Amino acid sequence: MFASRMPDEYWCTQANRLDWFSPWQKLQVVDNGGPRQRWFVGGITNLCHNALDRHIAQFGDKTAIIHIAADGAESRVSYRELMARVLMVTQALLQRGVKRGDRVMICLPVGAQAVAAMLACARLGAIHVVVTAMSTATGLRQRIAACDPQVLLCHAATVRLCQESATASLLLMLTETLADSEWRPCEPMPADAPSHILFTSGTTGTPKGIVRDTGGYAVALLASLDSLFQFGQDDVFFTTADIGWVTGHSYGVYAPLLAGATTVFMTPSAYNAPGQRWWTLLNKLGVTHLLTIPGAMRLARQQGAPQVALPQLRGLFLAGEPLDVPTSAGLLQQGLPVKNHYWQTESGWPLLAGEGTHLLPVRPRQLEVRDENTGLRCEPGEAGMLVVRDTLGPGGMLTLWREDIDHDQRYWRYEAGSWLYVTHDRAVQFDDGSMQLLGRMDDVINVGGKRLSTVEIEQAVQDLDEVIEVVAVRLPHAVLGEIPGLYVVIEIKGINNLKKIKKRLISRVQERCGRYALVRRVWFVSAIPKTFSGKALRREMAGQ
Repeated sequence: MFASRMPDEYWCTQANRLDWFSPWQKLQVVDNGGPRQRWFVGGITNLCHNALDRHIAQFGDKTAIIHIAADGAESRVSYRELMARVLMVTQALLQRGVKRGDRVMICLPVGAQAVAAMLACARLGAIHVVVTAMSTATGLRQRIAACDPQVLLCHAATVRLCQESATASLLLMLTETLADSEWRPCEPMPADAPSHILFTSGTTGTPKGIVRDTGGYAVALLASLDSLFQFGQDDVFFTTADIGWVTGHSYGVYAPLLAGATTVFMTPSAYNAPGQRWWTLLNKLGVTHLLTIPGAMRLARQQGAPQVALPQLRGLFLAGEPLDVPTSAGLLQQGLPVKNHYWQTESGWPLLAGEGTHLLPVRPRQLEVRDENTGLRCEPGEAGMLVVRDTLGPGGMLTLWREDIDHDQRYWRYEAGSWLYVTHDRAVQFDDGSMQLLGRMDDVINVGGKRLSTVEIEQAVQDLDEVIEVVAVRLPHAVLGEIPGLYVVIEIKGINNLKKIKKRLISRVQERCGRYALVRRVWFVSAIPKTFSGKALRREMAGQ
């Protein structure tokens, strides 16, 4: 299933599963000696054609999208109905003068209309820039300034946010009313032409615009459905991420539609919270593949094991944050088919995959753990910086939007004749070649010169009775520089034993992380504050 390298023949075979208007001439081209690379160079294709048009004749009446609204109402859209929506949005964009290469910002609620907007952009060869409908006005203004869109697509639910963030001339209001629209063929696009810009969350500074190509992205996603997800045309994929995040882009929208399958979207709400509600939906909709974050499964754990049978669920895929042992073990004990993935917005699809916390590199990538100071490879069991040798493969980022130099310097290092992609994540590699993620490089607490990963601290106490979730943060200390603090979510039955639980937490951290790992503060909270993508807001929490 996994290999460090794949022969060219593999990627050629995978690419032949797509429709091409003109064949590619070169599989891979490295620009000016690297590190930027292009795939399927010379090939002409279109994402919308491959995700929609080519399925209409055979699967026109098949359900493409199932949407669960905030109140639980269910709606379905067939491939033929999705085409009608795409043509409607395409016509609206044409009337605004949108053409190939223009940027179109999409700020729409999760659902068929947002998917139609993305595919309409792809149809025209425009570059879509999707932002979560839960963005702030400041965040939206940052992204508008960065990519200079021709149009900002909004909806009744997002119009106020958009009005606060953009000029009136930029706004284009979409409604759910379908009108007859003229047929518009797909724009033939070079495989290495940008298809979209996806901004990072911006929790570590100014958001970065990750640029993705057209052909390599489609090939990689379709290939990964086979090699990683064992997903076929008759399956149903439920990705819980907002389409403003990379998981929503890759496996909520494009991958299932490229395969001619069915994808499920759900509007977040108190009613649609993780737990028995999710398990009931999986059973009712016949979901075969669920992709979510470990944090959602920790929330579900508070409601106990699933109360319905899930015989059709063949894969419960977790990504977005390091998977802790108790969550993994608890799901496996419930008979759920847990698979763990590690990837980034920049990679576009998984870099590491496996079961539990020990993961293996996903082809065609070669991953290593290196000392962040010397650049030398770490010995087995020694923590360091996770890097990828030579290439991210098809579907990886092309560059940063209008920031080629920043892209090259931020992400890549040239060492001993090879380019190394720096993930900025901390990991440890074992003798069998497997790797365990320890969190971001900057998620390290320096206690008197001794470096502790926040994930290492969290994993030390995650398996304690009554602990549901824990987040370690850096707190200032006059003598040691920094010292750990803990935010802890516990089971309801532990509320009357907070002093005893706190004592056990502090003792366990020192026992497993060393006597210098002295926890200064422990806060018991009902929930951990997180970004929209599910990452704990460590900096904000440390400042409280």
